[in-house]
Amino acid sequence: MCGIFGIVSRKDINIGKIALEGIKRLEYRGYDSCGIVTQYDSKLFVKKDAGKIDVIHKKLKLDEFPNESKLALAHTRWATHGAPTKINSHPHLDCNDKIAVIHNGILENFIELREELLSKGHIFKSETDTEIIPHLIEDNLKTNGDLKIAVANAIKKCIGAYGLAICHADYPDTIIAVRRESPLIIGIEDGKTTYCASDIPAFLPYTNKCYILEDDEMAILKAGTVEFYDVNNISVPKQKEIQKIDWSIKAAEKGGYKHFMLKEIYEEPTALRQTMKISNDSLKDFAETLLSAERIYITAAGTSFYAALAGKFIITKFLGKYIQAIECSEFKIELENSLEENSIIIAISQSGETIDLIEAIRWAKESKQRVKVLSITNIVGSTITRHSDKVLITQAGPEIGVAATKTFVTQILAQSLVALEIAKLIRTESNDEIQKYYNALYSTPKVIENFLEKNIDLIKYIVRSLEKNLNFFFLARGISIATAKEGGLKLKEVACRFIEGYSAAHAKHGPISLVREGYPIIFIAPPDNTYERLIGNLMEFKSRGGKIISLVVKEDKKIADLSDITIRIPQPGDKYHTLFSPITFIPALQLLAYYAALEHNLDPDKPLNLAKTVTVH
Repeated sequence: MCGIFGIVSRKDINIGKIALEGIKRLEYRGYDSCGIVTQYDSKLFVKKDAGKIDVIHKKLKLDEFPNESKLALAHTRWATHGAPTKINSHPHLDCNDKIAVIHNGILENFIELREELLSKGHIFKSETDTEIIPHLIEDNLKTNGDLKIAVANAIKKCIGAYGLAICHADYPDTIIAVRRESPLIIGIEDGKTTYCASDIPAFLPYTNKCYILEDDEMAILKAGTVEFYDVNNISVPKQKEIQKIDWSIKAAEKGGYKHFMLKEIYEEPTALRQTMKISNDSLKDFAETLLSAERIYITAAGTSFYAALAGKFIITKFLGKYIQAIECSEFKIELENSLEENSIIIAISQSGETIDLIEAIRWAKESKQRVKVLSITNIVGSTITRHSDKVLITQAGPEIGVAATKTFVTQILAQSLVALEIAKLIRTESNDEIQKYYNALYSTPKVIENFLEKNIDLIKYIVRSLEKNLNFFFLARGISIATAKEGGLKLKEVACRFIEGYSAAHAKHGPISLVREGYPIIFIAPPDNTYERLIGNLMEFKSRGGKIISLVVKEDKKIADLSDITIRIPQPGDKYHTLFSPITFIPALQLLAYYAALEHNLDPDKPLNLAKTVTVH
C-alpha cells in the first residue's frame, strides 16, 4: 500500500525535485512517512522522516541533492511492520550504506531471515521487514559480485508480497525493480530517462509509454532503456510489450478543485460516458459466459463489494440465476469444500491489485480446472486481469482520492451493461422494454450533472445541521441496501463518523434501540417495489424521535412529506430509472461525506489509517 518511485536519467535535471513530485502523486497510497535517496560519487544521500510529505519537505528540503546525481528512489509509506517513525521510514540501507531499498508489501518470513542475518553479524536499525532486503543483497554480494545476481538470489529467499526498487552506491546508472503481488510499472522516455512506480500517475507528466511488471519479474533500469528477466532465470532477457496510456496528466491532477475526492465526484458523468463505450463484443462474451454457468459467485472488497451487491441485483433481474456474493477475504473459507466445477466467479476491483481478491481467484482457478473468472477493473494489465478468462475495463480514468467515488458508479454501470446484454440474448424482456432500460441507463450522467449543479448548498446545510452527531444510520431496502452501505462507508472513511448501512427491516432487530430524539437516519428511497414497506420502517424510526433525511426522486411526495429533510435526485420515478438508482443516488452521499470531512477539519483525500490499494493482508 506504499508508494514507490524511481528515476534514472541522462538528462540535466533536478533529480530530487522529480522524485519529490513522483511521491506526491502517490501520496494516496500512504502518508505515514516518506524518504528519498540519490547516488553520487559512490555515496548514497538519504533524507527521510515520519509525517506527511509537505511537512517533511519543509523541514528537510527533499528536492535538494547533489546536482550531479542522475538516479533517485523515493517512497511514501503506509505503515505495516513498525510504527510510522523516522527510523522505520524508507529507504532502508545495508550495513555499509551502499545498498538502498524501497518496498511496498510484506515479507512473511522476515523473522527467520532476520535471525539468520543477525547470526552473521548484520546490524539492524529499524523494526521493519523491509530492512531485511538490503542486508540479504549485501550478504549475497560477498559471494557473487554481480548486483543483478545478488538481488535475484536474495529475492528467492523472500516469502510474501513485494514491489521493490533497489540502487547501489557503486552503480550510478542502475535501478533494479522486482515485483511479486505488489504493483510496479516501468515508464520510459527512449534514450533519455526510465522510471519505476507503484502507479502510472507518478511518471505520467513525462511519458505515457510503460511496461507492467508481472510477478517474479525483474527489471534492470538504465537511462532510457530497460531489460526484463525472470527472477528464476536471469541469464536470458525477456521480451515485453510496451503499452501506451490514454490518460492525460490533467486527469491525475486536481485541476482547480480543492481535493481529489471532490474533483472525482464531479468526474463521474464523464467516467460513466466513457465506460458506456465498452465494446459490444466484450459485453457479449461476458454475458454468454454467465449464461453457460451452473453456479455464479461475485466477490470483491470494500466499495467494490457494495458495487457488486448492486450489480448482482441488476444482473439477476435479467439472468434468472442466483448469484452468491462473498467478500473476497472469506471466499476460500466459505467455499473450500463446496466450490463446484463449471462455476463462474465475477471479481471486481478498482486497482486490480487487491491481495485478498487475487488470492481468492488464484485459489479457485487452481482448485477446479473448469472454474472461470470474469473480472471488472479500472486498470489495464493489473494482476487480476492476468488471472481472468474475460475482462471488462471500466473507463473511470485515474482515481487518486483514497475514498472510491467514480469507480463505484462505473463498476455498477459495467455490470448493468452486461445485464442488458443478457436480456438481449435470452429475450427476458421485449426489445421495446430493453431499449427503455438502455435509455434510463444512458441518462445517468445527465441526472448526476443536474444534481451537482443545484444541490451543493443543501448538502452543506445538512452537514452543518448534523455536525454534532457522531452516529448515523443509513437505511434502505432492496437494491438500495448497497447504496446505504456504500454511503455509510464514505462517511466512515473520510469524516470519521460511526455509520452503519442496514436493511431498514433488519434495523428493527436491535439497532433501533439506539434511536433517541434527533438521531439522524438517512433513508435511501427510490420508488421501487419496496417503497411502501420502507414507509412503514421510516415511521417506526420517526416515532422514536429519529431525524429523517430522505433521498427520493424528483416527484416523490409520500416519503418527502414524512421527512425532516429531503434530497431530491432529478430523475423520473419509473421502473427503468429506478433500477439504476445506485448510480444516481450515491453522489449525494459522497458529497455528504466530503463536506462532513471539511466540517471536522479532516483531509478527505487522506483518511486516517487508510490507503488506496490494499496489497497486504
